[in-house]
Amino acid sequence: MSSMSIFIFLLPLTLCLSLRLHLVAADISIINNVNNLIEKACSNSAHKDFCLSVLNFNNETQNADLKGLAFIALKAAEKNATDTSVRIKLWLGDENVQPAVSDGLSDCDKEYLDAIDQIEDSINALVSNALDDVKSWVEDALADIDTCEKSIQGQPGYSLELARENQVLRKLCYTALDIVQVLATN
Repeated sequence: MSSMSIFIFLLPLTLCLSLRLHLVAADISIINNVNNLIEKACSNSAHKDFCLSVLNFNNETQNADLKGLAFIALKAAEKNATDTSVRIKLWLGDENVQPAVSDGLSDCDKEYLDAIDQIEDSINALVSNALDDVKSWVEDALADIDTCEKSIQGQPGYSLELARENQVLRKLCYTALDIVQVLATN
């Protein structure tokens, strides 16, 4: 093989490898920027590990800014509240539920419907950059969760599972509030 043939063969190969290395370096830089932003968003969270896990396990975080991360947290809270509301309705349909538990679940059903509406209102407020309204709506949703918790406190059966769900939704709401607070200070 002549040296010109080797050169013609190696030139495209070298260019491809060089371009690939450049793209890998760019990907690493993007990942580091996203990780730094997520770390910043969760920096003041009382439940930092929870906040990090909510954001790290969402594919949409790759292109998100702080406002986008707050949106992701609110959407996670909305989905959780909606899923829990569906579960409450299923439990209410169980004929074997004790009357006291049924009363508590009925109260929680109403509270969760309110909480879902308030989380949706907070998402709309975030889209409009009304950060104080986001905080107010999420705090109202947290009050609904607390009211539900009081309605089922000390009850057996489904109430125990619902208490765990309430705790998860609380953490999701606080995660959203923490991110909105970071957003407000930037």
